[in-house]
Amino acid sequence: MQQLLDQAALILKDVRELSPQDAISKLREAAGLLQAVRPGKERDGMLALAELRLSQAQKGLGNQAEAERSLIVGYSYARTSREVRVRRFAEKLRGEMGF
Repeated sequence: MQQLLDQAALILKDVRELSPQDAISKLREAAGLLQAVRPGKERDGMLALAELRLSQAQKGLGNQAEAERSLIVGYSYARTSREVRVRRFAEKLRGEMGF
């Protein structure tokens, strides 16, 4: 399980440097890895981050419906993770998207 968390963490770190188009497939890969891990604070926080960044990438490409879906999923995971920084990020994106 730790190996999956580590792999996802590397993807999340590296995805910042990618274009929105390239970031989407990597973020989906990270989310898939994290979904295979037992729920917990770390996993939920990382999954929230993956979904929130996916929302940003989708919004950047004009995919509003997908951006909203990822925002809702990411926001939910941010709340369950109780990770303060991730929750703030989710709140910021939520405000930017008008939710």
